[in-house]
Amino acid sequence: MSKSKIKNFVLLVLLLVLLFLSFFTVKQSNDYTSLKEVFKQEKADLENELDEIIKDYTTVVVQKKSLSKRLRKEIVKMQELKDSVKNLKETNYNLIRRYRKRIASLERENKKLFIKVDSLNTVNTVLAQENTIAKEIIEQKENLNTELEEKNKELEESSENLKAKVAVAGIIKTTPVKAIAMKERSSGKLTSTSRSSRTDAFKINFDLLDNPVTEAGDKKVYIQILDENKQVIAAKGNMNLKNGDNITYSDSVNVDYRNDRISLVSFVLVNRDDINRGKYTISAFVDGVYSGNAVVKLR
Repeated sequence: MSKSKIKNFVLLVLLLVLLFLSFFTVKQSNDYTSLKEVFKQEKADLENELDEIIKDYTTVVVQKKSLSKRLRKEIVKMQELKDSVKNLKETNYNLIRRYRKRIASLERENKKLFIKVDSLNTVNTVLAQENTIAKEIIEQKENLNTELEEKNKELEESSENLKAKVAVAGIIKTTPVKAIAMKERSSGKLTSTSRSSRTDAFKINFDLLDNPVTEAGDKKVYIQILDENKQVIAAKGNMNLKNGDNITYSDSVNVDYRNDRISLVSFVLVNRDDINRGKYTISAFVDGVYSGNAVVKLR
């Protein structure tokens, strides 16, 4: 082969090599650009995934302090991982794969932790519902107690009213009290008089009326004689009435009361020297209750 042909052949080979290298360089450049775009996209995806996970963690509200502390630690770890991803160099493809595995692991942990959080929230919800029910039960009991207290109060008032009515119904009523002044004759017989200077006694009589409500048995009847100066004549002693008053009486009589009408007569002997002209009020008290009075005028 001539030198001219060899030279041309070498030039052709060099030209082909140059073309191949140019093609390879362009292809490598295009591949690198594509990989660079893929790397950027992958990196952005990793950052977005981490942002979502961090958002999920930060929006969870947990009452348990220990779990909240763990969540805060996980958020710090993910924030550091995000900063690491952000600072990745474009040529470090192995780290992309490593971070992808790390994020997958975080997502698994995230799922387990959130299941625990949901369980706790469910428990808290149940406890809150039970607490609400308990409060309602307590409130109902308090309302019931209030109603019972009011009912008891009403019953007590009714009982007191009933006792008062029974007490009133149990009072032994009498016929109008009648009284006259009497003098003693030489024969010893007592006859009526209107003269104070001759008065030796007062005769008082009235009937205890029937009452089926009051308790049968011995009943004490007291007679009180007052002059115009409210002085008790022929005082015998003192006694307490059912209304709390204390009186001085002039005579007392025991009556065997059997709920039927019964007549009562009382003779109160007096000293003529103690009897003056004027009005004398004679009152009767049956079983501790005022029953009535009569007025005797003496000249």
